[in-house]
Amino acid sequence: MTFLILGSLTVRNAKHETIHIQRLKHRQLLVTLLLRANTPTSIEHLMESLWGGAPPPSAERNIKTYVHTLRKLLSPDDLRSTPIETQADGYLIAVEPEDLDLLAFQDRVRQGRQASRARDLNTAYHCFEQALGLWRGEALLNSRGSRSLDDAAAHLSAEHLASLEELSEIRLSLGRYAEAASGLRAAALANPTHERLWAQLMLSLYGAGDRAAALRAYQRFRKVVAEETGLEPCQPIQDLHQRILASGSVFDLRLPAKSIHLVEAAPCDPIPRQLPRDPADFVGRGEELVQLRSLLSPPNGRLPHHVVAITGPPGSGKSTLAVRTAHLVRDRFPGGQLYANLHGATPGIRRLEPLEVLGRFLRALGVAPHTVPADVDEAAALWRSLLDGRDVLVVLDDVVDLAQVRPLLSVPKGSTILLTSRQTFALVDNCVHVRISRMSQTEATIMLARLAGAERVARDVRATTRLVGLCGNLPLAVGIAGARLANRPQWEVADLVERLEDERRRLHELEAGDLAVSSSLAVSYDLFLGGAHPLDRTAAHALCALGVLQVPDVTSHVIGALLDVPVDMAERAMERLVDGHLAEVDETGRYRLHDLIRLFAGEQAVRQQTQEVRSATLDRALSSYVATTRLAVKLSGYRRPAPTEVDLSADPAPLTSGDEAREWLEQELANLLSAASQAMAAPEERTARLGAALALSLFWHLQRSGLPSRLLAINRQVLDIGQRLGDRNIQAYAHGYMSMALCVTGHREEALAHVLEELALFRELSDLHGEQIALGSLGEIHLVLGHYEEAIGYAEAQRKVAKTIGHRPGEHYAATTIGAARHKLRQFDQALKVLGDALAQTREDGNLYQETAVHEKLGDIHLDLGDPASARICYETALTCAHVAKLSIAEPYMLLGLARSSRLLGEFDQAAAYLARSVATARATGTEELKNGLAEEEAVLAAHGRPITALTGS
Repeated sequence: MTFLILGSLTVRNAKHETIHIQRLKHRQLLVTLLLRANTPTSIEHLMESLWGGAPPPSAERNIKTYVHTLRKLLSPDDLRSTPIETQADGYLIAVEPEDLDLLAFQDRVRQGRQASRARDLNTAYHCFEQALGLWRGEALLNSRGSRSLDDAAAHLSAEHLASLEELSEIRLSLGRYAEAASGLRAAALANPTHERLWAQLMLSLYGAGDRAAALRAYQRFRKVVAEETGLEPCQPIQDLHQRILASGSVFDLRLPAKSIHLVEAAPCDPIPRQLPRDPADFVGRGEELVQLRSLLSPPNGRLPHHVVAITGPPGSGKSTLAVRTAHLVRDRFPGGQLYANLHGATPGIRRLEPLEVLGRFLRALGVAPHTVPADVDEAAALWRSLLDGRDVLVVLDDVVDLAQVRPLLSVPKGSTILLTSRQTFALVDNCVHVRISRMSQTEATIMLARLAGAERVARDVRATTRLVGLCGNLPLAVGIAGARLANRPQWEVADLVERLEDERRRLHELEAGDLAVSSSLAVSYDLFLGGAHPLDRTAAHALCALGVLQVPDVTSHVIGALLDVPVDMAERAMERLVDGHLAEVDETGRYRLHDLIRLFAGEQAVRQQTQEVRSATLDRALSSYVATTRLAVKLSGYRRPAPTEVDLSADPAPLTSGDEAREWLEQELANLLSAASQAMAAPEERTARLGAALALSLFWHLQRSGLPSRLLAINRQVLDIGQRLGDRNIQAYAHGYMSMALCVTGHREEALAHVLEELALFRELSDLHGEQIALGSLGEIHLVLGHYEEAIGYAEAQRKVAKTIGHRPGEHYAATTIGAARHKLRQFDQALKVLGDALAQTREDGNLYQETAVHEKLGDIHLDLGDPASARICYETALTCAHVAKLSIAEPYMLLGLARSSRLLGEFDQAAAYLARSVATARATGTEELKNGLAEEEAVLAAHGRPITALTGS
């Protein structure tokens, strides 16, 4: 089926017959879905597109009716094959890029821009030609009528115009002057004050040999500009006019030198600029800087080195040198600069995983958050594809080891990885090491003089030389020494030398994470604390507050909660800290403290605030995290989190859509886990309860994301807190959540013990909802253990309780377990009937989570019945459901089923490919229970000459 919206809405079926959609509201709804193809569209957004700000009371009911009508129009023979899918809070239309002209247009434009960056102008020309050839008139021509759709049409028109300008630049560069003029005339007339279009038209007319027409074009443009603005044309166009007047022939006039640069900076092709601030007070490292610049920006137009690693001991200034170098060579990388701190050696902060770093970088390069692959190998492949044709500098700071960055290192020619680490990277191909340790005597002395004062340092050269030696010429130690001198004007350099000469005291005197750091930072902090402006004092309080909360980074919303002030004031306070070099801002609204400053902030919090004040500060941040997590879980379509008795004192962050909610959860996950763990370790009951509430609220996101090890770790803490507080509700959910994680990792007997505890606790509490959850888990575990009659018994009990309380998902879950158990008992007819009924019910209720499981179980039955073709259809459908429902943890099961069914159909290469993907996703999600099944299938394929070892690295 083909959808065309770059003009009037046109829909054609597989036979290329036009499907007529008569009613405007139906067209508007379909166009709204197509504008967000393959992305869920909320009911609220659909209402805005159809009725603006005044929807009728029956709007939601009308939308359901419109969707049903569209489904019948698009798929009259089989409504189940319709591309319009029901989502938790709206609808989604699934289309391939070649089946929607908008996606095809955007893809061709992206390819054209990549070719332009690579200076492959002929390829770029053809790509832009194909892109613009997809347009049949004004976008959405027969579907407008609301402000939302009118704005969308205007945005598409702007994209069309930008692409035309880029194609015109390429035509001019290729000398296709007449062709460029032909394409520009109508656009220039339609945009009479658009300077770039008219400049291109003048150039193309002149290049085509029509000098008089070029001059007339200028006069026409000048007249319109003067009439509408009272001004003359901009200076570049005036200069172009004069050059045309003065030129004797077309060969005397050349295009502007940056004509192709205009294509590189196209608005739809983001160029990231993520480097932290250039260290203005950088001292020394002259030899290293020369070496690094020659590697990253070599002379004579040679390509930069593939990977450059700055390695050395703690305190040697690796990070500062990397950032300074990156700023010096940034002009060599017009495709942008990416930066990430991987927290490899950051005390108390979880190091970043490769997939997290890839996700951040892919989003920075323009990949929509919901399309970032959940598999590290797929993400790495997309990463390489997006870098192809760009010249990008990637700075990976504080890398713990090669495994942490291996997926990111294979970048195309022209791009470079610059990393810092305490480890060597001898196993990386084409990696140059720049090892740093001590500064030179001169460099260290200059650094000390800048901190302590040049006059004081010069008064005793001998003592200064000795002090630098005692500091080991390490930048961190020299900096601490200089700060101590700066804070003690009565000291001479020799006084500090005397202290450091005592080896028993030296490490204490130069301690990098305690008193010395506090002394060096106290000057700036005291300036804020004693400042005359209230904002300065708020900034000082913000620093103390950040010392209470142990997370990698924070947003203004969290700072506002910590301080109990409006978000805008919190942001202004943090910006003051950034200006004073006490905080760093990595992206808009996200702040972090340097490791040593974090310790200093914690020290100040303990010194200046009572335990009661610190607890209240932490509780406000936790309340904000819990409230926002619960909202994000709801918007993401996850199951409702476990209920906990805790009052929240903060409002959630303003999340409005499922995509935004899932992105927030992904970005904040490290912070949320750190905050929950910190809270549950606190002695205060309210703080501990908030930590447990936060951990429990995260369960379904962690579970569906395939993170069982984190689930186990955090829920062990939850269980401890429940037992400590004597809270049976918390204990019950912790037992249940631990059992689910243990099942995924293959520890079923241990999981069974936890579920039995869960069931007993829920029965003590007379909690029927919790009881049916536990019964369902017992049924599932006994099914996996091969206790099929017991599995049916528990599932029947779950179904009875779920039906009593009106909980349809529980009934679906129970039916799935019963069907699977009947299958294992070789009762195929009963199994098919139970699962068929379950499938109808899950579809009726829109329960994609359970529909995925039903399709998988049906596939298993068809395999045992000797029908691999039907089995493959079931697994394919299950995999599609899993993708839509964001069920990463379910994917390896479906892929294994596809491998088996493909093998039985004689498609051994396809089977091997599916199995390789299953192995990779099982590893990524920690799914240990598939280990034996994967090994068996691999052995069978190997016997048929299709080993997958080379594909999986196993």
